[in-house]
Amino acid sequence: MSESEGPARRVGRPRTAVLSHDRILEAAFELADANGPEFSLASLARRLGVQPSALHHYFPSKAALIAAMRGQITLRLGTHGFDEQPWYEAILPWARASIDAFGRHPGLIAALATLPIDGEPESIADYERIVAAFERDGYPSDLIVPALVALESFIIGSALDGLTPPDNLRPVHEPERAPVLLRTEAAARAAASAAGITPAQRTFEFGLRALVAGLRAAGEAEGRPGDAAPDPAPLREPSG
Repeated sequence: MSESEGPARRVGRPRTAVLSHDRILEAAFELADANGPEFSLASLARRLGVQPSALHHYFPSKAALIAAMRGQITLRLGTHGFDEQPWYEAILPWARASIDAFGRHPGLIAALATLPIDGEPESIADYERIVAAFERDGYPSDLIVPALVALESFIIGSALDGLTPPDNLRPVHEPERAPVLLRTEAAARAAASAAGITPAQRTFEFGLRALVAGLRAAGEAEGRPGDAAPDPAPLREPSG
């Protein structure tokens, strides 16, 4: 080797880990899936082979990291035609994509569901697209966010239900105490099996369609007060 060629380059992996926004998120998802949301930035740094201070260049806090993780999940959901389709049609594939995303990361359900969206552009854009579809279709303005929260609450609850044993409501040890529950639970499992899906999946589909139909009917009734049937369960103001 001549002097002009300089020293030989090292072959192999660099001595220090190469970080990137996407690499940190990938490792964070792996860690959360294995250990739940209670992981620390220090444990994430160890997984990546860096010092914790190196992560702060990308994420100043764990909350910022969780927000970015939710943003990444939101991007995977897609737009689902809210700009072109009625909200009650577009919301169905959106809800299915949402529960699928939660199901892939069950350890993050609580953290993802309770973090405010402020400062997280992907979720803000997603929610804005959805509520704009509600408003465009004439849904009462004061009921749009309650309708969205009701849908999300159902999705989150269904994602948790998907983690339970399939016989969670079966009174196996004392069937004589709940014969109707035993019979109807067996009927639900049989129907799911005949459809080639799990009981949790069938329950989600039934609940989703029932909830969307109910929200649609409630919105239409509210928009036509002269034609609306009496509200069987009026909203109650919280007691002081």
